[in-house]
Amino acid sequence: MKKALLILIATIAAITAAQAQPIERTANQDKYYVRRATHFDDLPVHRRDIIMLGNSLTDGAEWNELLRNPRVKNRGIIGDIVQGLYERMEPILKGKPRKIFILSGVNDVSHGVDGDSIGRAMEKLIVLIKQRSPRTKIYLQSMLPFNTDVQMWKLLKDREQVVIDGNRAMEQVAKRQGVTWINLYPLFVDNEGKLRRELTNDGLHLLGPGYLIWRDAILKYTK
Repeated sequence: MKKALLILIATIAAITAAQAQPIERTANQDKYYVRRATHFDDLPVHRRDIIMLGNSLTDGAEWNELLRNPRVKNRGIIGDIVQGLYERMEPILKGKPRKIFILSGVNDVSHGVDGDSIGRAMEKLIVLIKQRSPRTKIYLQSMLPFNTDVQMWKLLKDREQVVIDGNRAMEQVAKRQGVTWINLYPLFVDNEGKLRRELTNDGLHLLGPGYLIWRDAILKYTK
């Protein structure tokens, strides 16, 4: 797992270097990724656990408190891509958790990946989970909108449609694979197709009220 993680970090760095405009990512964030991923390597997962899997949006919440369930475990990492989730699944899947909630894709969008490719990567991840832990219930959540009017994320500029396309592709994946699709997007989008201003202070990440909306949308699935 550690070798695969280092390869993944190198791949992300190579993608970043190839961009005409640098992605909003720093060396300290890469160090954070390694710290958190290797930490997760050593934390046990049990059969009754509920795993929240994703990127910075997942990373940013205290899920066991939000959901009032000590069995909920956060496995989000800032900056992660769908392939990154795939690469770090081993410590999770060996524990055969009861449920996994997945939310990922916006960092893939910022790397220039199209919606259909995000869908294919997500399907690969879901197939892995089903093969390795067939009794685990999988909940695939849509990507959230973003808002570059609040703060300019250079590599997300004018890529709102990719999120819509990616969500459409992932919904089809959920149907094909027989997993639960949770469409969060309509709960967060404004009339202009952007993340609602009152839910964010940087146009991408959520403030507290945003997490309450997310919590309420998935609460019935965590019972």
